[in-house]
Amino acid sequence: MPKPYMMKNLLNITITLFIIFQASFEAQTDLNQYKYVSVPDRFDFLKTSDQYQLSSLTQFLLTKKGFTVLESIENYPSDLAANSCLLLDVNVEKIKGFLKTKLEVQFINCKKEVVFRSAIGTSKEKDFKMAYHQALRAAFDSMEALNYNYEASATIDISAPIETSTAVLPKPSAQTSSAPVVAASVDPVDSPELPKTLIVSTAYGYDITDANGRVLYSIHPTMEEGVFIIDKLPGIAYKRGKRWVREYVLEKKTVIEPLIP
Repeated sequence: MPKPYMMKNLLNITITLFIIFQASFEAQTDLNQYKYVSVPDRFDFLKTSDQYQLSSLTQFLLTKKGFTVLESIENYPSDLAANSCLLLDVNVEKIKGFLKTKLEVQFINCKKEVVFRSAIGTSKEKDFKMAYHQALRAAFDSMEALNYNYEASATIDISAPIETSTAVLPKPSAQTSSAPVVAASVDPVDSPELPKTLIVSTAYGYDITDANGRVLYSIHPTMEEGVFIIDKLPGIAYKRGKRWVREYVLEKKTVIEPLIP
C-alpha cells in the first residue's frame, strides 16, 4: 500500500503536469489566432543588421514550427491590409546572466502586448555566434508542444491603434532607392518592373509572392553565405543594407536592381 508521502508527491506531480499542459494549451490557442509573424533585421542587444545571422535563424526556426514569416511587409497581403492585428512581431530578448548566454523569444501583438514568451534558452559557449545560436535553438525547443496552426475563425480585437515599428518597416536608405542601381563602371540599363511582392521565409530559402500569397518565384541558398539562386529569373539575389537586390547580366552589362520594387 502506497505511503502517505508517496501519494502526496504523486498528487503534486499530477497537479504540476496539469498546470503545464493547461498553460501550453492556452498559449497554443492564443497564438493560433495570428496568421503572420515578422522578425526585425536587428534585435536591441545587437549592433548591426542580422548580426551573427540571428534574425535569419529566428526566421528559419519560426518557419519550421509552421509560422508564415513576412520578410517584408511593405506590401501587405490583402487580409493583413484589412486587419493588421493578424501579425505578431517576434522579438528575441537577451537576459542578464553570469558566464551564460540567455535568450527569450517573445511574441508581441498589435497592442504591443507580449502574448507568449518561450522558456529561457541558455548556452555556456564562449564564441558569441555559437552561444547565441545555441541559446536561441534551446528557447525554440521549449515551444515544441505548441503545435501552432492558424485558425481563420479566431477573432482579434483591432480597436487599439497600431504603432509602426521601425525595425519591422525600415525606411530605405540612400543606397537602396527604389530605382534600379547599376554597379560602378557599368552603364545604366532599364529593367522590367516586377509586380508588388513580399518575401516569405521557407525551409529551403524564400518564396517571392504577390499580395494574394501566390508564389511568383523562389530563391535558394548557395554555398556562398547570403547569396541566393533565383527560380524563373536569371541572376542572383542577396541583401544590400536592409533590402534584397537582384544582380544579373543584360546585354553584357551588369545590372543591380531591387528584388522587391
